[in-house]
Amino acid sequence: MAVSSVSSKNESSPTSPPRSVAIAQLFGAVLFSLGSACFVWAAWVDDWVLPLRLGCGFWIGGCVPYLWPPLKQELLGSLTAVAHASNALQVGGMLSWAVGSAFAFRDDLDTALLVTNGAYLAGSACLLCDALLQAWPFCSNTPSTCGERAWLLLANLDVHAGLFYVLAGAFGGYASETALLRFGNCCWLVGSLISGVNPCLALCAGAQRGARASSTPPAEDTPKKVELEAKAASASPV
Repeated sequence: MAVSSVSSKNESSPTSPPRSVAIAQLFGAVLFSLGSACFVWAAWVDDWVLPLRLGCGFWIGGCVPYLWPPLKQELLGSLTAVAHASNALQVGGMLSWAVGSAFAFRDDLDTALLVTNGAYLAGSACLLCDALLQAWPFCSNTPSTCGERAWLLLANLDVHAGLFYVLAGAFGGYASETALLRFGNCCWLVGSLISGVNPCLALCAGAQRGARASSTPPAEDTPKKVELEAKAASASPV
């Protein structure tokens, strides 16, 4: 989940979102990771309703900060068609996850889980499409062969997270064997942890830039600079 990374469409680098966006992403990724841990817990116990609902509660909380960046960009930014499509995929993915999570709190779980599983898979597919949409221009603009472009695409962290989310939605929601069901629920946790990497890197890079800027000493007057200033002063009319 991108969750794939929600990067600013007005930034020159898709991996360097503004600090506020990175903080929102990190907060959402932490909540998704907590919810995913509950899903893993549910896969290994007989009384799985409580951990499932705990996980869905965390998941709803994680959707909220991930909704803010794309909605803010739509309201305030002048965006390209690709950026509009990316924001739509992000909002659609978060809303699908939130609605699916809400249905897990209904009393009739036999019917509600059909909606939950379908919504989780649909939301995961939206976020994978968004990650591919954002990563493809970078890969296609890099001078390389088709195989190297595919490798760059697969090396994108957001694409990795989206792939794990889709695997989780498919196996965690529709697998009939216990081993595959557990594999799918573990994929939720892996995808959530990957989603937290990019915002952590962005925040660390921003902190390092701030530290370098604050530690840079002021430029001192060198003999050559003093000489040039003296010449300029002598050449000016009195």
